[in-house]
Amino acid sequence: MFLVFFKVNGQEKYWIFLKNRDLSSVNPVSDKTFSNRKMLGLSENQISDFGPKYTDLEKIKGLGIQISNTSRWFNAVSVYLNSSQKLLVSKLDFVDKIQRINAFQSLASNKKFGYDDGIYLNYALHQIHAEAFLERGLLGDSVDIGIIDGGFYQADINPFLKNIFTENRVKDYKDFFIPPRKEFFNERKSNGDLHGTMVMSAVGGFDGEKKQLGGLALQSNYYLARTESSQQESRIEEDNWIAAIEWLDSLGVRLANSSLGYALGFTNPAENYSPNDMNGHTSVIAKGAQMAVNEKGMILIVSAGNEGENKKWGGIVSTPGDVEEVISVGANDENSLKMGYSSKGSGNVSFIKPDVTVYSYNGTSLAAPIVTGFVACMLQINPKLKASDIKKIFQESSSLTASPNNYLGYGIPDARLVLNQLEGKLFELKTAQKVKAKGKYKISSIGEEKAVVFHKTNAKNVESQEIVVFLDGKSTIVKPEKIKFSTVVLKDKIIEIKWK
Repeated sequence: MFLVFFKVNGQEKYWIFLKNRDLSSVNPVSDKTFSNRKMLGLSENQISDFGPKYTDLEKIKGLGIQISNTSRWFNAVSVYLNSSQKLLVSKLDFVDKIQRINAFQSLASNKKFGYDDGIYLNYALHQIHAEAFLERGLLGDSVDIGIIDGGFYQADINPFLKNIFTENRVKDYKDFFIPPRKEFFNERKSNGDLHGTMVMSAVGGFDGEKKQLGGLALQSNYYLARTESSQQESRIEEDNWIAAIEWLDSLGVRLANSSLGYALGFTNPAENYSPNDMNGHTSVIAKGAQMAVNEKGMILIVSAGNEGENKKWGGIVSTPGDVEEVISVGANDENSLKMGYSSKGSGNVSFIKPDVTVYSYNGTSLAAPIVTGFVACMLQINPKLKASDIKKIFQESSSLTASPNNYLGYGIPDARLVLNQLEGKLFELKTAQKVKAKGKYKISSIGEEKAVVFHKTNAKNVESQEIVVFLDGKSTIVKPEKIKFSTVVLKDKIIEIKWK
């Protein structure tokens, strides 16, 4: 989330939802989109591909109203209205409802891996054993990736992205913010305009001079969408996000990274969400993300958010990372503990969030793109994978598969195990050894110096986390007050303690 409160000449921004769709439109989406749907077993012809009727839009424009974005999926347009214009629109017989966008409540070490040429992995790639993909020559070859973000300032001359631009892998880009940039890559108003450039570097960046790998998708194709203001924050940007995800779908782009989140911090505090809204289906952007996955066959990788230390907010995942169907990515540290800033999953939903975590010192915005590059390599092996398939693979092969929680989700992905799954090979997962104890539990482990412990109020919700150290191969876990479960994570197994 970068977000912005816009009020222009007494006008505020609204969605106008319309009753009728223009079913006579020819080729509303590309042949590649139809091909993707056929491959995935989805309905090829979807009514949500058809947006508002041209005649209805002209009648709205005839009232002196300028249309910002048109949504085929929601059969709606976004516009700026003053009170008198709103009244006029409400009287149009083809208008279903009007909702104000600004107040939606109903609806965010360098590790050499053994190549002779001396390529280096950053810590995050080392942690997920990315060398397993690289040794197979997997670099996301020809996979289309959309990046929805706030700005791509100087991405075209960034050393980490030289390989992408010199090989003409940026296939298209579009500015959805109003007003759009005159120079997509060369206009900067704040440091926020660098955000998309950094994200892109973590998806598929490579510094040839330093021989440093930043992300895995070196040979993917890129489609860039700018939806954010770098100077203010507003729910208007959710409208831009919807327009961008529809654009990507229309081009047949299935895999998208969105290192944006919407929760607090709006320029107008009245636009802030409440923690109860983070349930996966309240915000418009959450509904759009659900539709993208369920109906359009897209795979969305979304940052979990950086509200982990915001006690007033509850530290929970922001929208659209709250959507069950998307792959939400949190951040962990070198000890495999949750980074303090990384948002946790809500205790009010039945599903696990975040889905997975990877190392990131600089926010979950740079954790999500690592996973996006990871997924691009998976799609190179099997283009027919759906979002649900990928989630299932992560759930069965990540570090906490035996005992997921709302701090790290299913844990840290492992490229070695994922390859085994994709190739139909058997592999041994960590198992959970279930024990009961009262007050204290003594554990022994040969060859390990420390273990990660998550103290939980129930089976999935973590209250606190810690590192315990082994002395002479032994350590003791002490039950904190009000804790009912504690998960001890060792190299080869997980111990699940149920406190009496």
